[in-house]
Parts: sequence; structure tokens; C-alpha cells
Amino acid sequence: MKKILLINPWIYDFAAFDLWSKPLGLLYVGAMLRRFGFEIYLIDCLDRHQPGAEGKSKKFGTGKYRRTIVEKPKILSHIPRHWARYGISEERFVELLHSVPRPDAVLVTSIMTYWYPGVKRAVQLVREHLGPVPTILGGIYATLLPDHARKVINPDYIITGPGEIKTLLLLSELFDIPIDRSKLPKNLDEYPFPAFDMYRHHDYMVILTSRGCPFNCSFCAQRLISMPYTRRSVENVLEEFEYHHKKFGVVDFAFYDDALFLHKEKHIIPILRGILKRGLKLRLHTPNGLFARLVDPQLAELMFAAGVKTVRLSFETANESRRQQMSMKVSNADLVRAIRTLERAGYRRSEIDVYVMMGLPGQPLSEVEESIRFVHSL
Repeated sequence: MKKILLINPWIYDFAAFDLWSKPLGLLYVGAMLRRFGFEIYLIDCLDRHQPGAEGKSKKFGTGKYRRTIVEKPKILSHIPRHWARYGISEERFVELLHSVPRPDAVLVTSIMTYWYPGVKRAVQLVREHLGPVPTILGGIYATLLPDHARKVINPDYIITGPGEIKTLLLLSELFDIPIDRSKLPKNLDEYPFPAFDMYRHHDYMVILTSRGCPFNCSFCAQRLISMPYTRRSVENVLEEFEYHHKKFGVVDFAFYDDALFLHKEKHIIPILRGILKRGLKLRLHTPNGLFARLVDPQLAELMFAAGVKTVRLSFETANESRRQQMSMKVSNADLVRAIRTLERAGYRRSEIDVYVMMGLPGQPLSEVEESIRFVHSL
């Protein structure tokens, strides 16, 4: 049985905080490999329950990462803030490398493109301590900037886009292991649940009820990194909630969907009703922005009743001309109506967050200030 080591690298940044952050794609890949007979192991550099990285969990399972100040890149030297590595110590990482059986291949994921220094350091340490084991890089950074990743990280292989089947087939070829293609999943319901059992402690879990997004907002890379918009069945989603809730005692779940409210009558509404019908006492969170235009009284009341505690609405900008350039998902009036509807359903306005974007090409600071003032006026 071939042994595969999964690695979620460190974050290098001015600031980082664990707001329901888990390497969900990597955990799906691991679960798929395990289904086809591979033995998997995980090193998550952002696991706050690793020795030496423990931090007190805060509201709803979130919390601080271990922070180590490191040398700042020269290009950022003019910024008067400390640059830091977030996550376990390098010494602990090396200990973990030697604590698992020697892997036949190492899979490294990547998230933000500018976090690549964490990816680079993880791969360096793997090669120093494990020698010439095949290293496979996937994730968002690898998908968006594959040429940069080849030059800077120099992995043996790169997987772009959704990685479950691509990684399985690559390993099958590398190790000359036949795969029965008739057993490959034909839809999202046939994918195994992500391998959360690889963690010793669970403050929360994350869940993806759909993949992709049918919109094409100018600021979003979703169409480049995901499959076309596809939903899981309501029953399959409810089975995952119930399975992880009962197996691990988890009550906090964060939705990772980019279009959670799309086709709400067929998807999120029956999901929330199913949670209530099954008597699942959960706390639900929406760190990805929700489509404010789709919030109506029925949905708002179900959200409140089913335990949606964190409500974050996508707004982006109050500037009409800018909105027409990048997306038309929400208007100022839509946001006002959504907040009033949520308030009538039982939410306090202080419990509702709104995303405003800054740093868009050609965007003046006055536009950002205008958007902030508008949101705070509500």
C-alpha cells in the first residue's frame, strides 16, 4: 500500500487569524486516495492544536495562530509592520516529517498566491529530510500561477484545478497502480466526505454544498480554479452534517460555498429545513459573502431558526458605475432590504457583516470611504 503525505503549509503575512480555515481541497484529495487504497497522513502547519502551537479558541471555534516574526521581503520593507510566519514551528514540522512512515509521495496544497513562501519552505524541508520523494503541488496558487510555482517552488508535478481525480490518476501512473475508472465518482454525491478524521481535535468543520459559481465577477478567480457550478443533493449534505456532528461532536460548521443562496428553493432552504427536521443543534457560519439580493423573509427566518450565527453579505461597493463594471449581484437597495429582512427575522444589526472591496484597479480611496459610510449608515 503506497503511503501519501498531505501537507498544508504555513502562512507568511502581516496578519493571520483562524476564521474557519481548513485545507478542504486537500482533505477531499486525501479521502479520495484512501478510497482507492492509498494510506494517507497529514501535516497541517496551521493546526492550532499541535504541541507548541496551542492557542485558546475564541468565539465559534476561531482563534489565533502561533506567530513567529521573520525577515520581511525587501519589496515590503517600507511597511512599518512585522512580517511573520503563522503556524507550527519549523522544528515541530521536522518532527512530524519523521514521525510518520516514509511517504512514497508528498502532496502540498497552496492557497493565497502571495503566501507562496510558506509553500516554498515546506517543500525545501521535505527535500532536506525525506530526500528525492516525488512532490506534487496543487491548490489555488498552483492553479493561478503555475509558471511561477514551477520556477520558485520547483515541484516534481503540478495539479491545477480540482485535484481529487487528477491526483489519483497521476499517482496511479507514477506507481503503476491500475485504477478501475468505472468506480470514479460521476457526481459530487459520489465523492467521499473530506478526511477530517486526520485531525486529533475539532473546534469546527467546514462544508462545501456546491462547487463553482455561475457568475463571472471581474474580481473573482472562481472560474479559473473550480469546476463549473455544480450542487450536491440536499440529502447528501445533510448526511455529512449529521455524520460529522455525531462522530466528532462538532457544532460549528462554516459553509465554503461561493453561491450558497443560488436556486435557494431547491438547495439552501431544504438544507436548513432538513437540519431542523433532524434536530441537529448546530451553529452555522458563512465566511464567504452571501448574495444579499436573494435574502427574503422565508430564507431569513429559516437561517435564524437553523442556527446561522455568522451572516456576511457581499456588497463590494456603493458606487454604481464601479458595480456595473465588475458585477451586478447586489444594489444599494438590495443591501438595505436584506438587512431589514434579517433584522425582522431576529438578527441584530450588530450580528450582520458586510464585505466592501478596496484596491480595485483605478479605484480611488474616496470610493472606498463612500462605501464604508453607506454601510455604517444602515
